Amino acid sequence: MTTSRRIVAAAVAVGALAAPASAAAPARVLVEATEFRFTLSRTTVNAGPAIVQLAIRGEDPHDLRLAPPRGHASAWPATVPETLPGAVAEWRGKLTKGRWTLYCSLPGHKAAGMRATLTVK
Repeated sequence: MTTSRRIVAAAVAVGALAAPASAAAPARVLVEATEFRFTLSRTTVNAGPAIVQLAIRGEDPHDLRLAPPRGHASAWPATVPETLPGAVAEWRGKLTKGRWTLYCSLPGHKAAGMRATLTVK
Protein backbone atom coordinates (compact mmCIF):
# COMPACT_ATOMS: atom_id res chain seq x y z
CA MET A 1 0.00 0.00 0.00
CA THR A 2 1.37 3.40 -0.93
CA THR A 3 1.81 6.17 1.60
CA SER A 4 -1.07 8.25 0.18
CA ARG A 5 -3.42 5.26 0.32
CA ARG A 6 -2.43 4.63 3.95
CA ILE A 7 -3.21 8.24 4.84
CA VAL A 8 -6.62 8.05 3.15
CA ALA A 9 -7.40 4.73 4.86
CA ALA A 10 -6.40 6.16 8.24
CA ALA A 11 -8.53 9.27 7.68
CA VAL A 12 -11.55 7.14 6.77
CA ALA A 13 -11.06 4.98 9.88
CA VAL A 14 -10.78 8.01 12.16
CA GLY A 15 -13.89 9.58 10.57
CA ALA A 16 -15.87 6.40 11.13
CA LEU A 17 -14.90 6.34 14.80
CA ALA A 18 -15.79 10.01 15.27
CA ALA A 19 -19.23 9.70 13.64
CA PRO A 20 -22.17 9.16 16.01
CA ALA A 21 -23.39 5.59 16.26
CA SER A 22 -26.96 6.64 15.53
CA ALA A 23 -28.99 9.75 14.86
CA ALA A 24 -30.59 11.57 17.77
CA ALA A 25 -33.58 9.75 19.20
CA PRO A 26 -36.88 11.43 18.32
CA ALA A 27 -38.57 13.57 20.94
CA ARG A 28 -41.71 11.86 22.25
CA VAL A 29 -44.89 13.58 23.36
CA LEU A 30 -47.99 11.76 24.60
CA VAL A 31 -51.21 13.73 24.23
CA GLU A 32 -54.00 12.27 26.36
CA ALA A 33 -57.49 13.27 25.26
CA THR A 34 -60.54 13.22 27.48
CA GLU A 35 -63.79 15.04 26.93
CA PHE A 36 -62.70 18.42 25.75
CA ARG A 37 -59.23 18.48 27.27
CA PHE A 38 -55.70 17.63 26.11
CA THR A 39 -52.98 16.75 28.61
CA LEU A 40 -49.40 16.70 27.27
CA SER A 41 -46.68 14.51 28.79
CA ARG A 42 -44.31 17.42 28.16
CA THR A 43 -44.80 20.93 26.85
CA THR A 44 -41.28 21.60 25.56
CA VAL A 45 -39.11 19.51 23.23
CA ASN A 46 -36.01 20.05 21.12
CA ALA A 47 -36.31 20.69 17.40
CA GLY A 48 -35.83 17.68 15.16
CA PRO A 49 -37.44 14.28 14.74
CA ALA A 50 -40.51 13.70 16.88
CA ILE A 51 -43.21 11.18 17.66
CA VAL A 52 -46.49 12.64 18.90
CA GLN A 53 -48.96 10.06 20.19
CA LEU A 54 -52.67 10.66 20.72
CA ALA A 55 -54.27 8.43 23.37
CA ILE A 56 -58.05 8.62 23.73
CA ARG A 57 -58.90 8.20 27.43
CA GLY A 58 -62.48 9.44 27.29
CA GLU A 59 -65.67 8.18 25.66
CA ASP A 60 -65.60 10.19 22.42
CA PRO A 61 -63.31 9.96 19.39
CA HIS A 62 -60.88 12.83 18.72
CA ASP A 63 -58.21 13.81 16.23
CA LEU A 64 -55.10 15.93 16.64
CA ARG A 65 -53.80 18.72 14.45
CA LEU A 66 -50.33 20.19 14.96
CA ALA A 67 -50.36 23.69 13.50
CA PRO A 68 -46.85 24.98 12.82
CA PRO A 69 -45.58 28.35 14.03
CA ARG A 70 -46.03 31.41 11.84
CA GLY A 71 -43.43 31.59 9.11
CA HIS A 72 -43.07 27.81 8.90
CA ALA A 73 -42.45 26.37 5.43
CA SER A 74 -45.81 24.58 5.53
CA ALA A 75 -49.02 26.36 6.38
CA TRP A 76 -50.83 23.01 6.75
CA PRO A 77 -51.07 21.30 10.12
CA ALA A 78 -49.72 17.80 10.64
CA THR A 79 -52.53 15.39 11.46
CA VAL A 80 -53.22 12.40 13.67
CA PRO A 81 -56.47 11.02 12.22
CA GLU A 82 -59.69 10.58 14.17
CA THR A 83 -59.00 8.00 16.85
CA LEU A 84 -61.52 5.91 18.77
CA PRO A 85 -61.82 5.63 22.57
CA GLY A 86 -59.16 3.37 24.07
CA ALA A 87 -56.93 3.59 21.00
CA VAL A 88 -53.57 5.28 20.41
CA ALA A 89 -52.45 6.80 17.10
CA GLU A 90 -49.31 8.73 16.24
CA TRP A 91 -47.64 11.22 13.95
CA ARG A 92 -43.96 10.98 13.09
CA GLY A 93 -42.15 13.89 11.57
CA LYS A 94 -39.83 16.81 12.15
CA LEU A 95 -40.66 19.69 14.48
CA THR A 96 -39.05 23.06 13.86
CA LYS A 97 -38.44 25.77 16.44
CA GLY A 98 -41.39 27.79 17.62
CA ARG A 99 -44.76 27.44 19.32
CA TRP A 100 -46.92 24.72 17.79
CA THR A 101 -50.67 24.79 18.41
CA LEU A 102 -52.26 21.39 19.02
CA TYR A 103 -56.03 21.06 18.68
CA CYS A 104 -58.90 18.69 17.89
CA SER A 105 -60.55 19.62 14.60
CA LEU A 106 -63.83 17.79 15.19
CA PRO A 107 -66.81 20.20 15.22
CA GLY A 108 -66.96 22.20 18.44
CA HIS A 109 -64.06 20.43 20.16
CA LYS A 110 -61.43 23.18 19.81
CA ALA A 111 -63.90 25.81 21.04
CA ALA A 112 -64.74 23.54 24.00
CA GLY A 113 -61.11 23.58 25.14
CA MET A 114 -59.31 20.87 23.18
CA ARG A 115 -56.17 22.83 22.43
CA ALA A 116 -52.65 23.06 23.81
CA THR A 117 -49.28 24.59 22.99
CA LEU A 118 -46.06 22.67 22.37
CA THR A 119 -42.87 24.74 22.50
CA VAL A 120 -40.03 23.52 20.29
CA LYS A 121 -36.55 24.86 21.10
